[in-house]
Amino acid sequence: MFETDYIRDVLAQFSPASAIDIFLLAVLIYAALRLLSGTRAMTQLRGVAALLLIFVVLGRALDLVVINFLIEHSVTALLVGAVIIFQPEIRRTLDRVGRTGLSGWFRTTEYADVIEAVARAAGRMSAARHGGIIVIERETGLQDVIETGVPVDARVTPELLTSIFFPNSPLHDMAVVIRDQRVVAAGCVLPLASDPGDRNLGTRHRAALGITEATDALAVVVSEETGEISVALNGRLTPVPNEHRLRAVLEWVLEPARLGPEPSPVEVQV
Repeated sequence: MFETDYIRDVLAQFSPASAIDIFLLAVLIYAALRLLSGTRAMTQLRGVAALLLIFVVLGRALDLVVINFLIEHSVTALLVGAVIIFQPEIRRTLDRVGRTGLSGWFRTTEYADVIEAVARAAGRMSAARHGGIIVIERETGLQDVIETGVPVDARVTPELLTSIFFPNSPLHDMAVVIRDQRVVAAGCVLPLASDPGDRNLGTRHRAALGITEATDALAVVVSEETGEISVALNGRLTPVPNEHRLRAVLEWVLEPARLGPEPSPVEVQV
């Protein structure tokens, strides 16, 4: 009887405002999880949640006074810590909302123009043996990498990319970062792979491996010595023979839904 009365009292306090409150909270949680899905931040969030669960269970089961006190009074500290840990993702979200409105939270990025521009630029650079490294941001925010370079914020075109990597230009030695169909920065410093496997790899290729080991970004590298084009993804480096094959690889990685459910012929290579 007591439980029935308690449930009745709780339902009596439920109002339309409560429903709106719950709906808005659910939307915020969904948007946050969708934003963090597939990123390093999601892994960190799982780790924090697992630690909190362990401490809560141990604190309640063993009646640990200090642990229970810290958990009950740590909400503010956790919020501040979350802002610090997820700073790149928060910046990326605010930037997207500022440029596209609230629909930017839920809209998927279109890569058709980026694929065409990168493939054509890499083909020209390969023919001329102009080295370069182009990084395409996906779900994981690269704001910390972008801040090491020079802001560009221009629509991605083959002409822009090839001019940036023209020999002896001020920015040709470092990387270009592409986000949402725009070249956001050039001259960006990338983390090097700690163990590239092949000791003969140059700095560009080690940088491509490094950024794709740490994030879900895709990197296209053109060798200055040989003109060879390579694609780095998930910490693996795969050579591609020409511009046409590079375009196919980029389409398969960046726009798999548009190609249909059938596996791509380049699936085995990347």
